[in-house]
Amino acid sequence: MAKVKFENLKFQQIMKDYATIREKTIPEAVHLNARLLCVEFARRTQPFGNDQKVGEKAIARDLLGGKKRYGIFAPLTGFMSANAEQYSSGNIRLFVKKDGTVYGTDTAHFMTGATASNLRQIHKGAFQNGTMSSAGSGTRDIGRWKFINKYFVPGGTLDDYVKSQMAKSGLAKSGWAACANQLKRVISGSMTRGIPKWVTRHLSDYNLGNVEDRTGNIFSPTVVITNNCKYADKVLRESEQLQGQSIVGAKMKRQMETILKKRQLKLQETA
Repeated sequence: MAKVKFENLKFQQIMKDYATIREKTIPEAVHLNARLLCVEFARRTQPFGNDQKVGEKAIARDLLGGKKRYGIFAPLTGFMSANAEQYSSGNIRLFVKKDGTVYGTDTAHFMTGATASNLRQIHKGAFQNGTMSSAGSGTRDIGRWKFINKYFVPGGTLDDYVKSQMAKSGLAKSGWAACANQLKRVISGSMTRGIPKWVTRHLSDYNLGNVEDRTGNIFSPTVVITNNCKYADKVLRESEQLQGQSIVGAKMKRQMETILKKRQLKLQETA
């Protein structure tokens, strides 16, 4: 299973200053920083957007087609099942247009008895490196035949499968939420605050995060957060990882500046 591992940020002096100014121990500061990193990584992990609909639509496009995606499945209608004609070559005629163009497929793609398990295997095979492959890309034309490059499966089975996959929208993001939940609670409030509910909803059924606490090492106190979603490293690009780390570092600096300004004001008021 593929994993993505990140240690705390490599600015030890900032961490020490952060701990001092916030009146926390170094290990506590590391955990605070790791939580901020979990939130930022969850935000930067695909799918992007404010709700699960973005991810759901992307899944539907991958499976059924739409907006530059051809899709890998098509519902097998009653008309097709009743009128399809199979030839000795293995080709199957689905229907003929008025201009004589024959739309067809082959026995491997004409799956009248397909189950959810069959669809899962096909889907899994087309999903490579975190994205859909070019499977299901248009038609293959031979003479007056147009072979549709999709798997024709029972409509009910397809509908149920699409719904089951759409329900997983945000699953890779939830791995970071699971990590946040396992960190040491240093301040009050939810450990997953900042991560939307459509992502954290998966925590009741999945636990795709792991935290390794190494803050006991006085020379290099660190926390390792691991997103165990098998394609997490494919949907969080390295550039996004680096940007996320930079943003967390900037947030820590701003927090320190705010705290110091408030303390300075108090000193001025009491002077």
